[in-house]
Amino acid sequence: MKLGAHISAAGGLNKVIDRAQAIGAETIQIFASSPRSWAFHHTPEDQAQMFRCQSQLAGISPIFLHGSYLVNIGGTPDLILKSINSLCQNMEVASQIGAKGIIFHCGSHKGVGFDGVLKQATATLDKVLSNSPDDVSMILENSAGMGAHIGSSFNEIGRLVTAIDRRC
Repeated sequence: MKLGAHISAAGGLNKVIDRAQAIGAETIQIFASSPRSWAFHHTPEDQAQMFRCQSQLAGISPIFLHGSYLVNIGGTPDLILKSINSLCQNMEVASQIGAKGIIFHCGSHKGVGFDGVLKQATATLDKVLSNSPDDVSMILENSAGMGAHIGSSFNEIGRLVTAIDRRC
């Protein structure tokens, strides 16, 4: 078993591993960009390479990214496009820095029910997987039973994973 934490990437990736070591973390989760904005700040390759080296030297592994809180795989067409773009960008950065994948909440079905958005949600996830590197995974985080949220139970998450019939 490894113990870890969500570590702030404020000030750049070069500060993350030192922060993790300061608290004794063996595994970490970080945000690649602000979780409350659609704006995405790409990681320069030299910073990604330095982060990979620092994490390997420190023995901190596995590493995960957490996706934007704005993602909604059951939303309007505009929201779906933004969600796909955000998830794909995070998948790219995860690959670039050597992370295992991205963890994210699936969003809300806006009262139409899980079955009402299942087809759209799986098509969205499939599109993200089709446009992402093969060396990282999508990790669907449950929403702890919150009302109209997609993936509020293990049953719903299982149905999503089964429906896309791909890697997750």
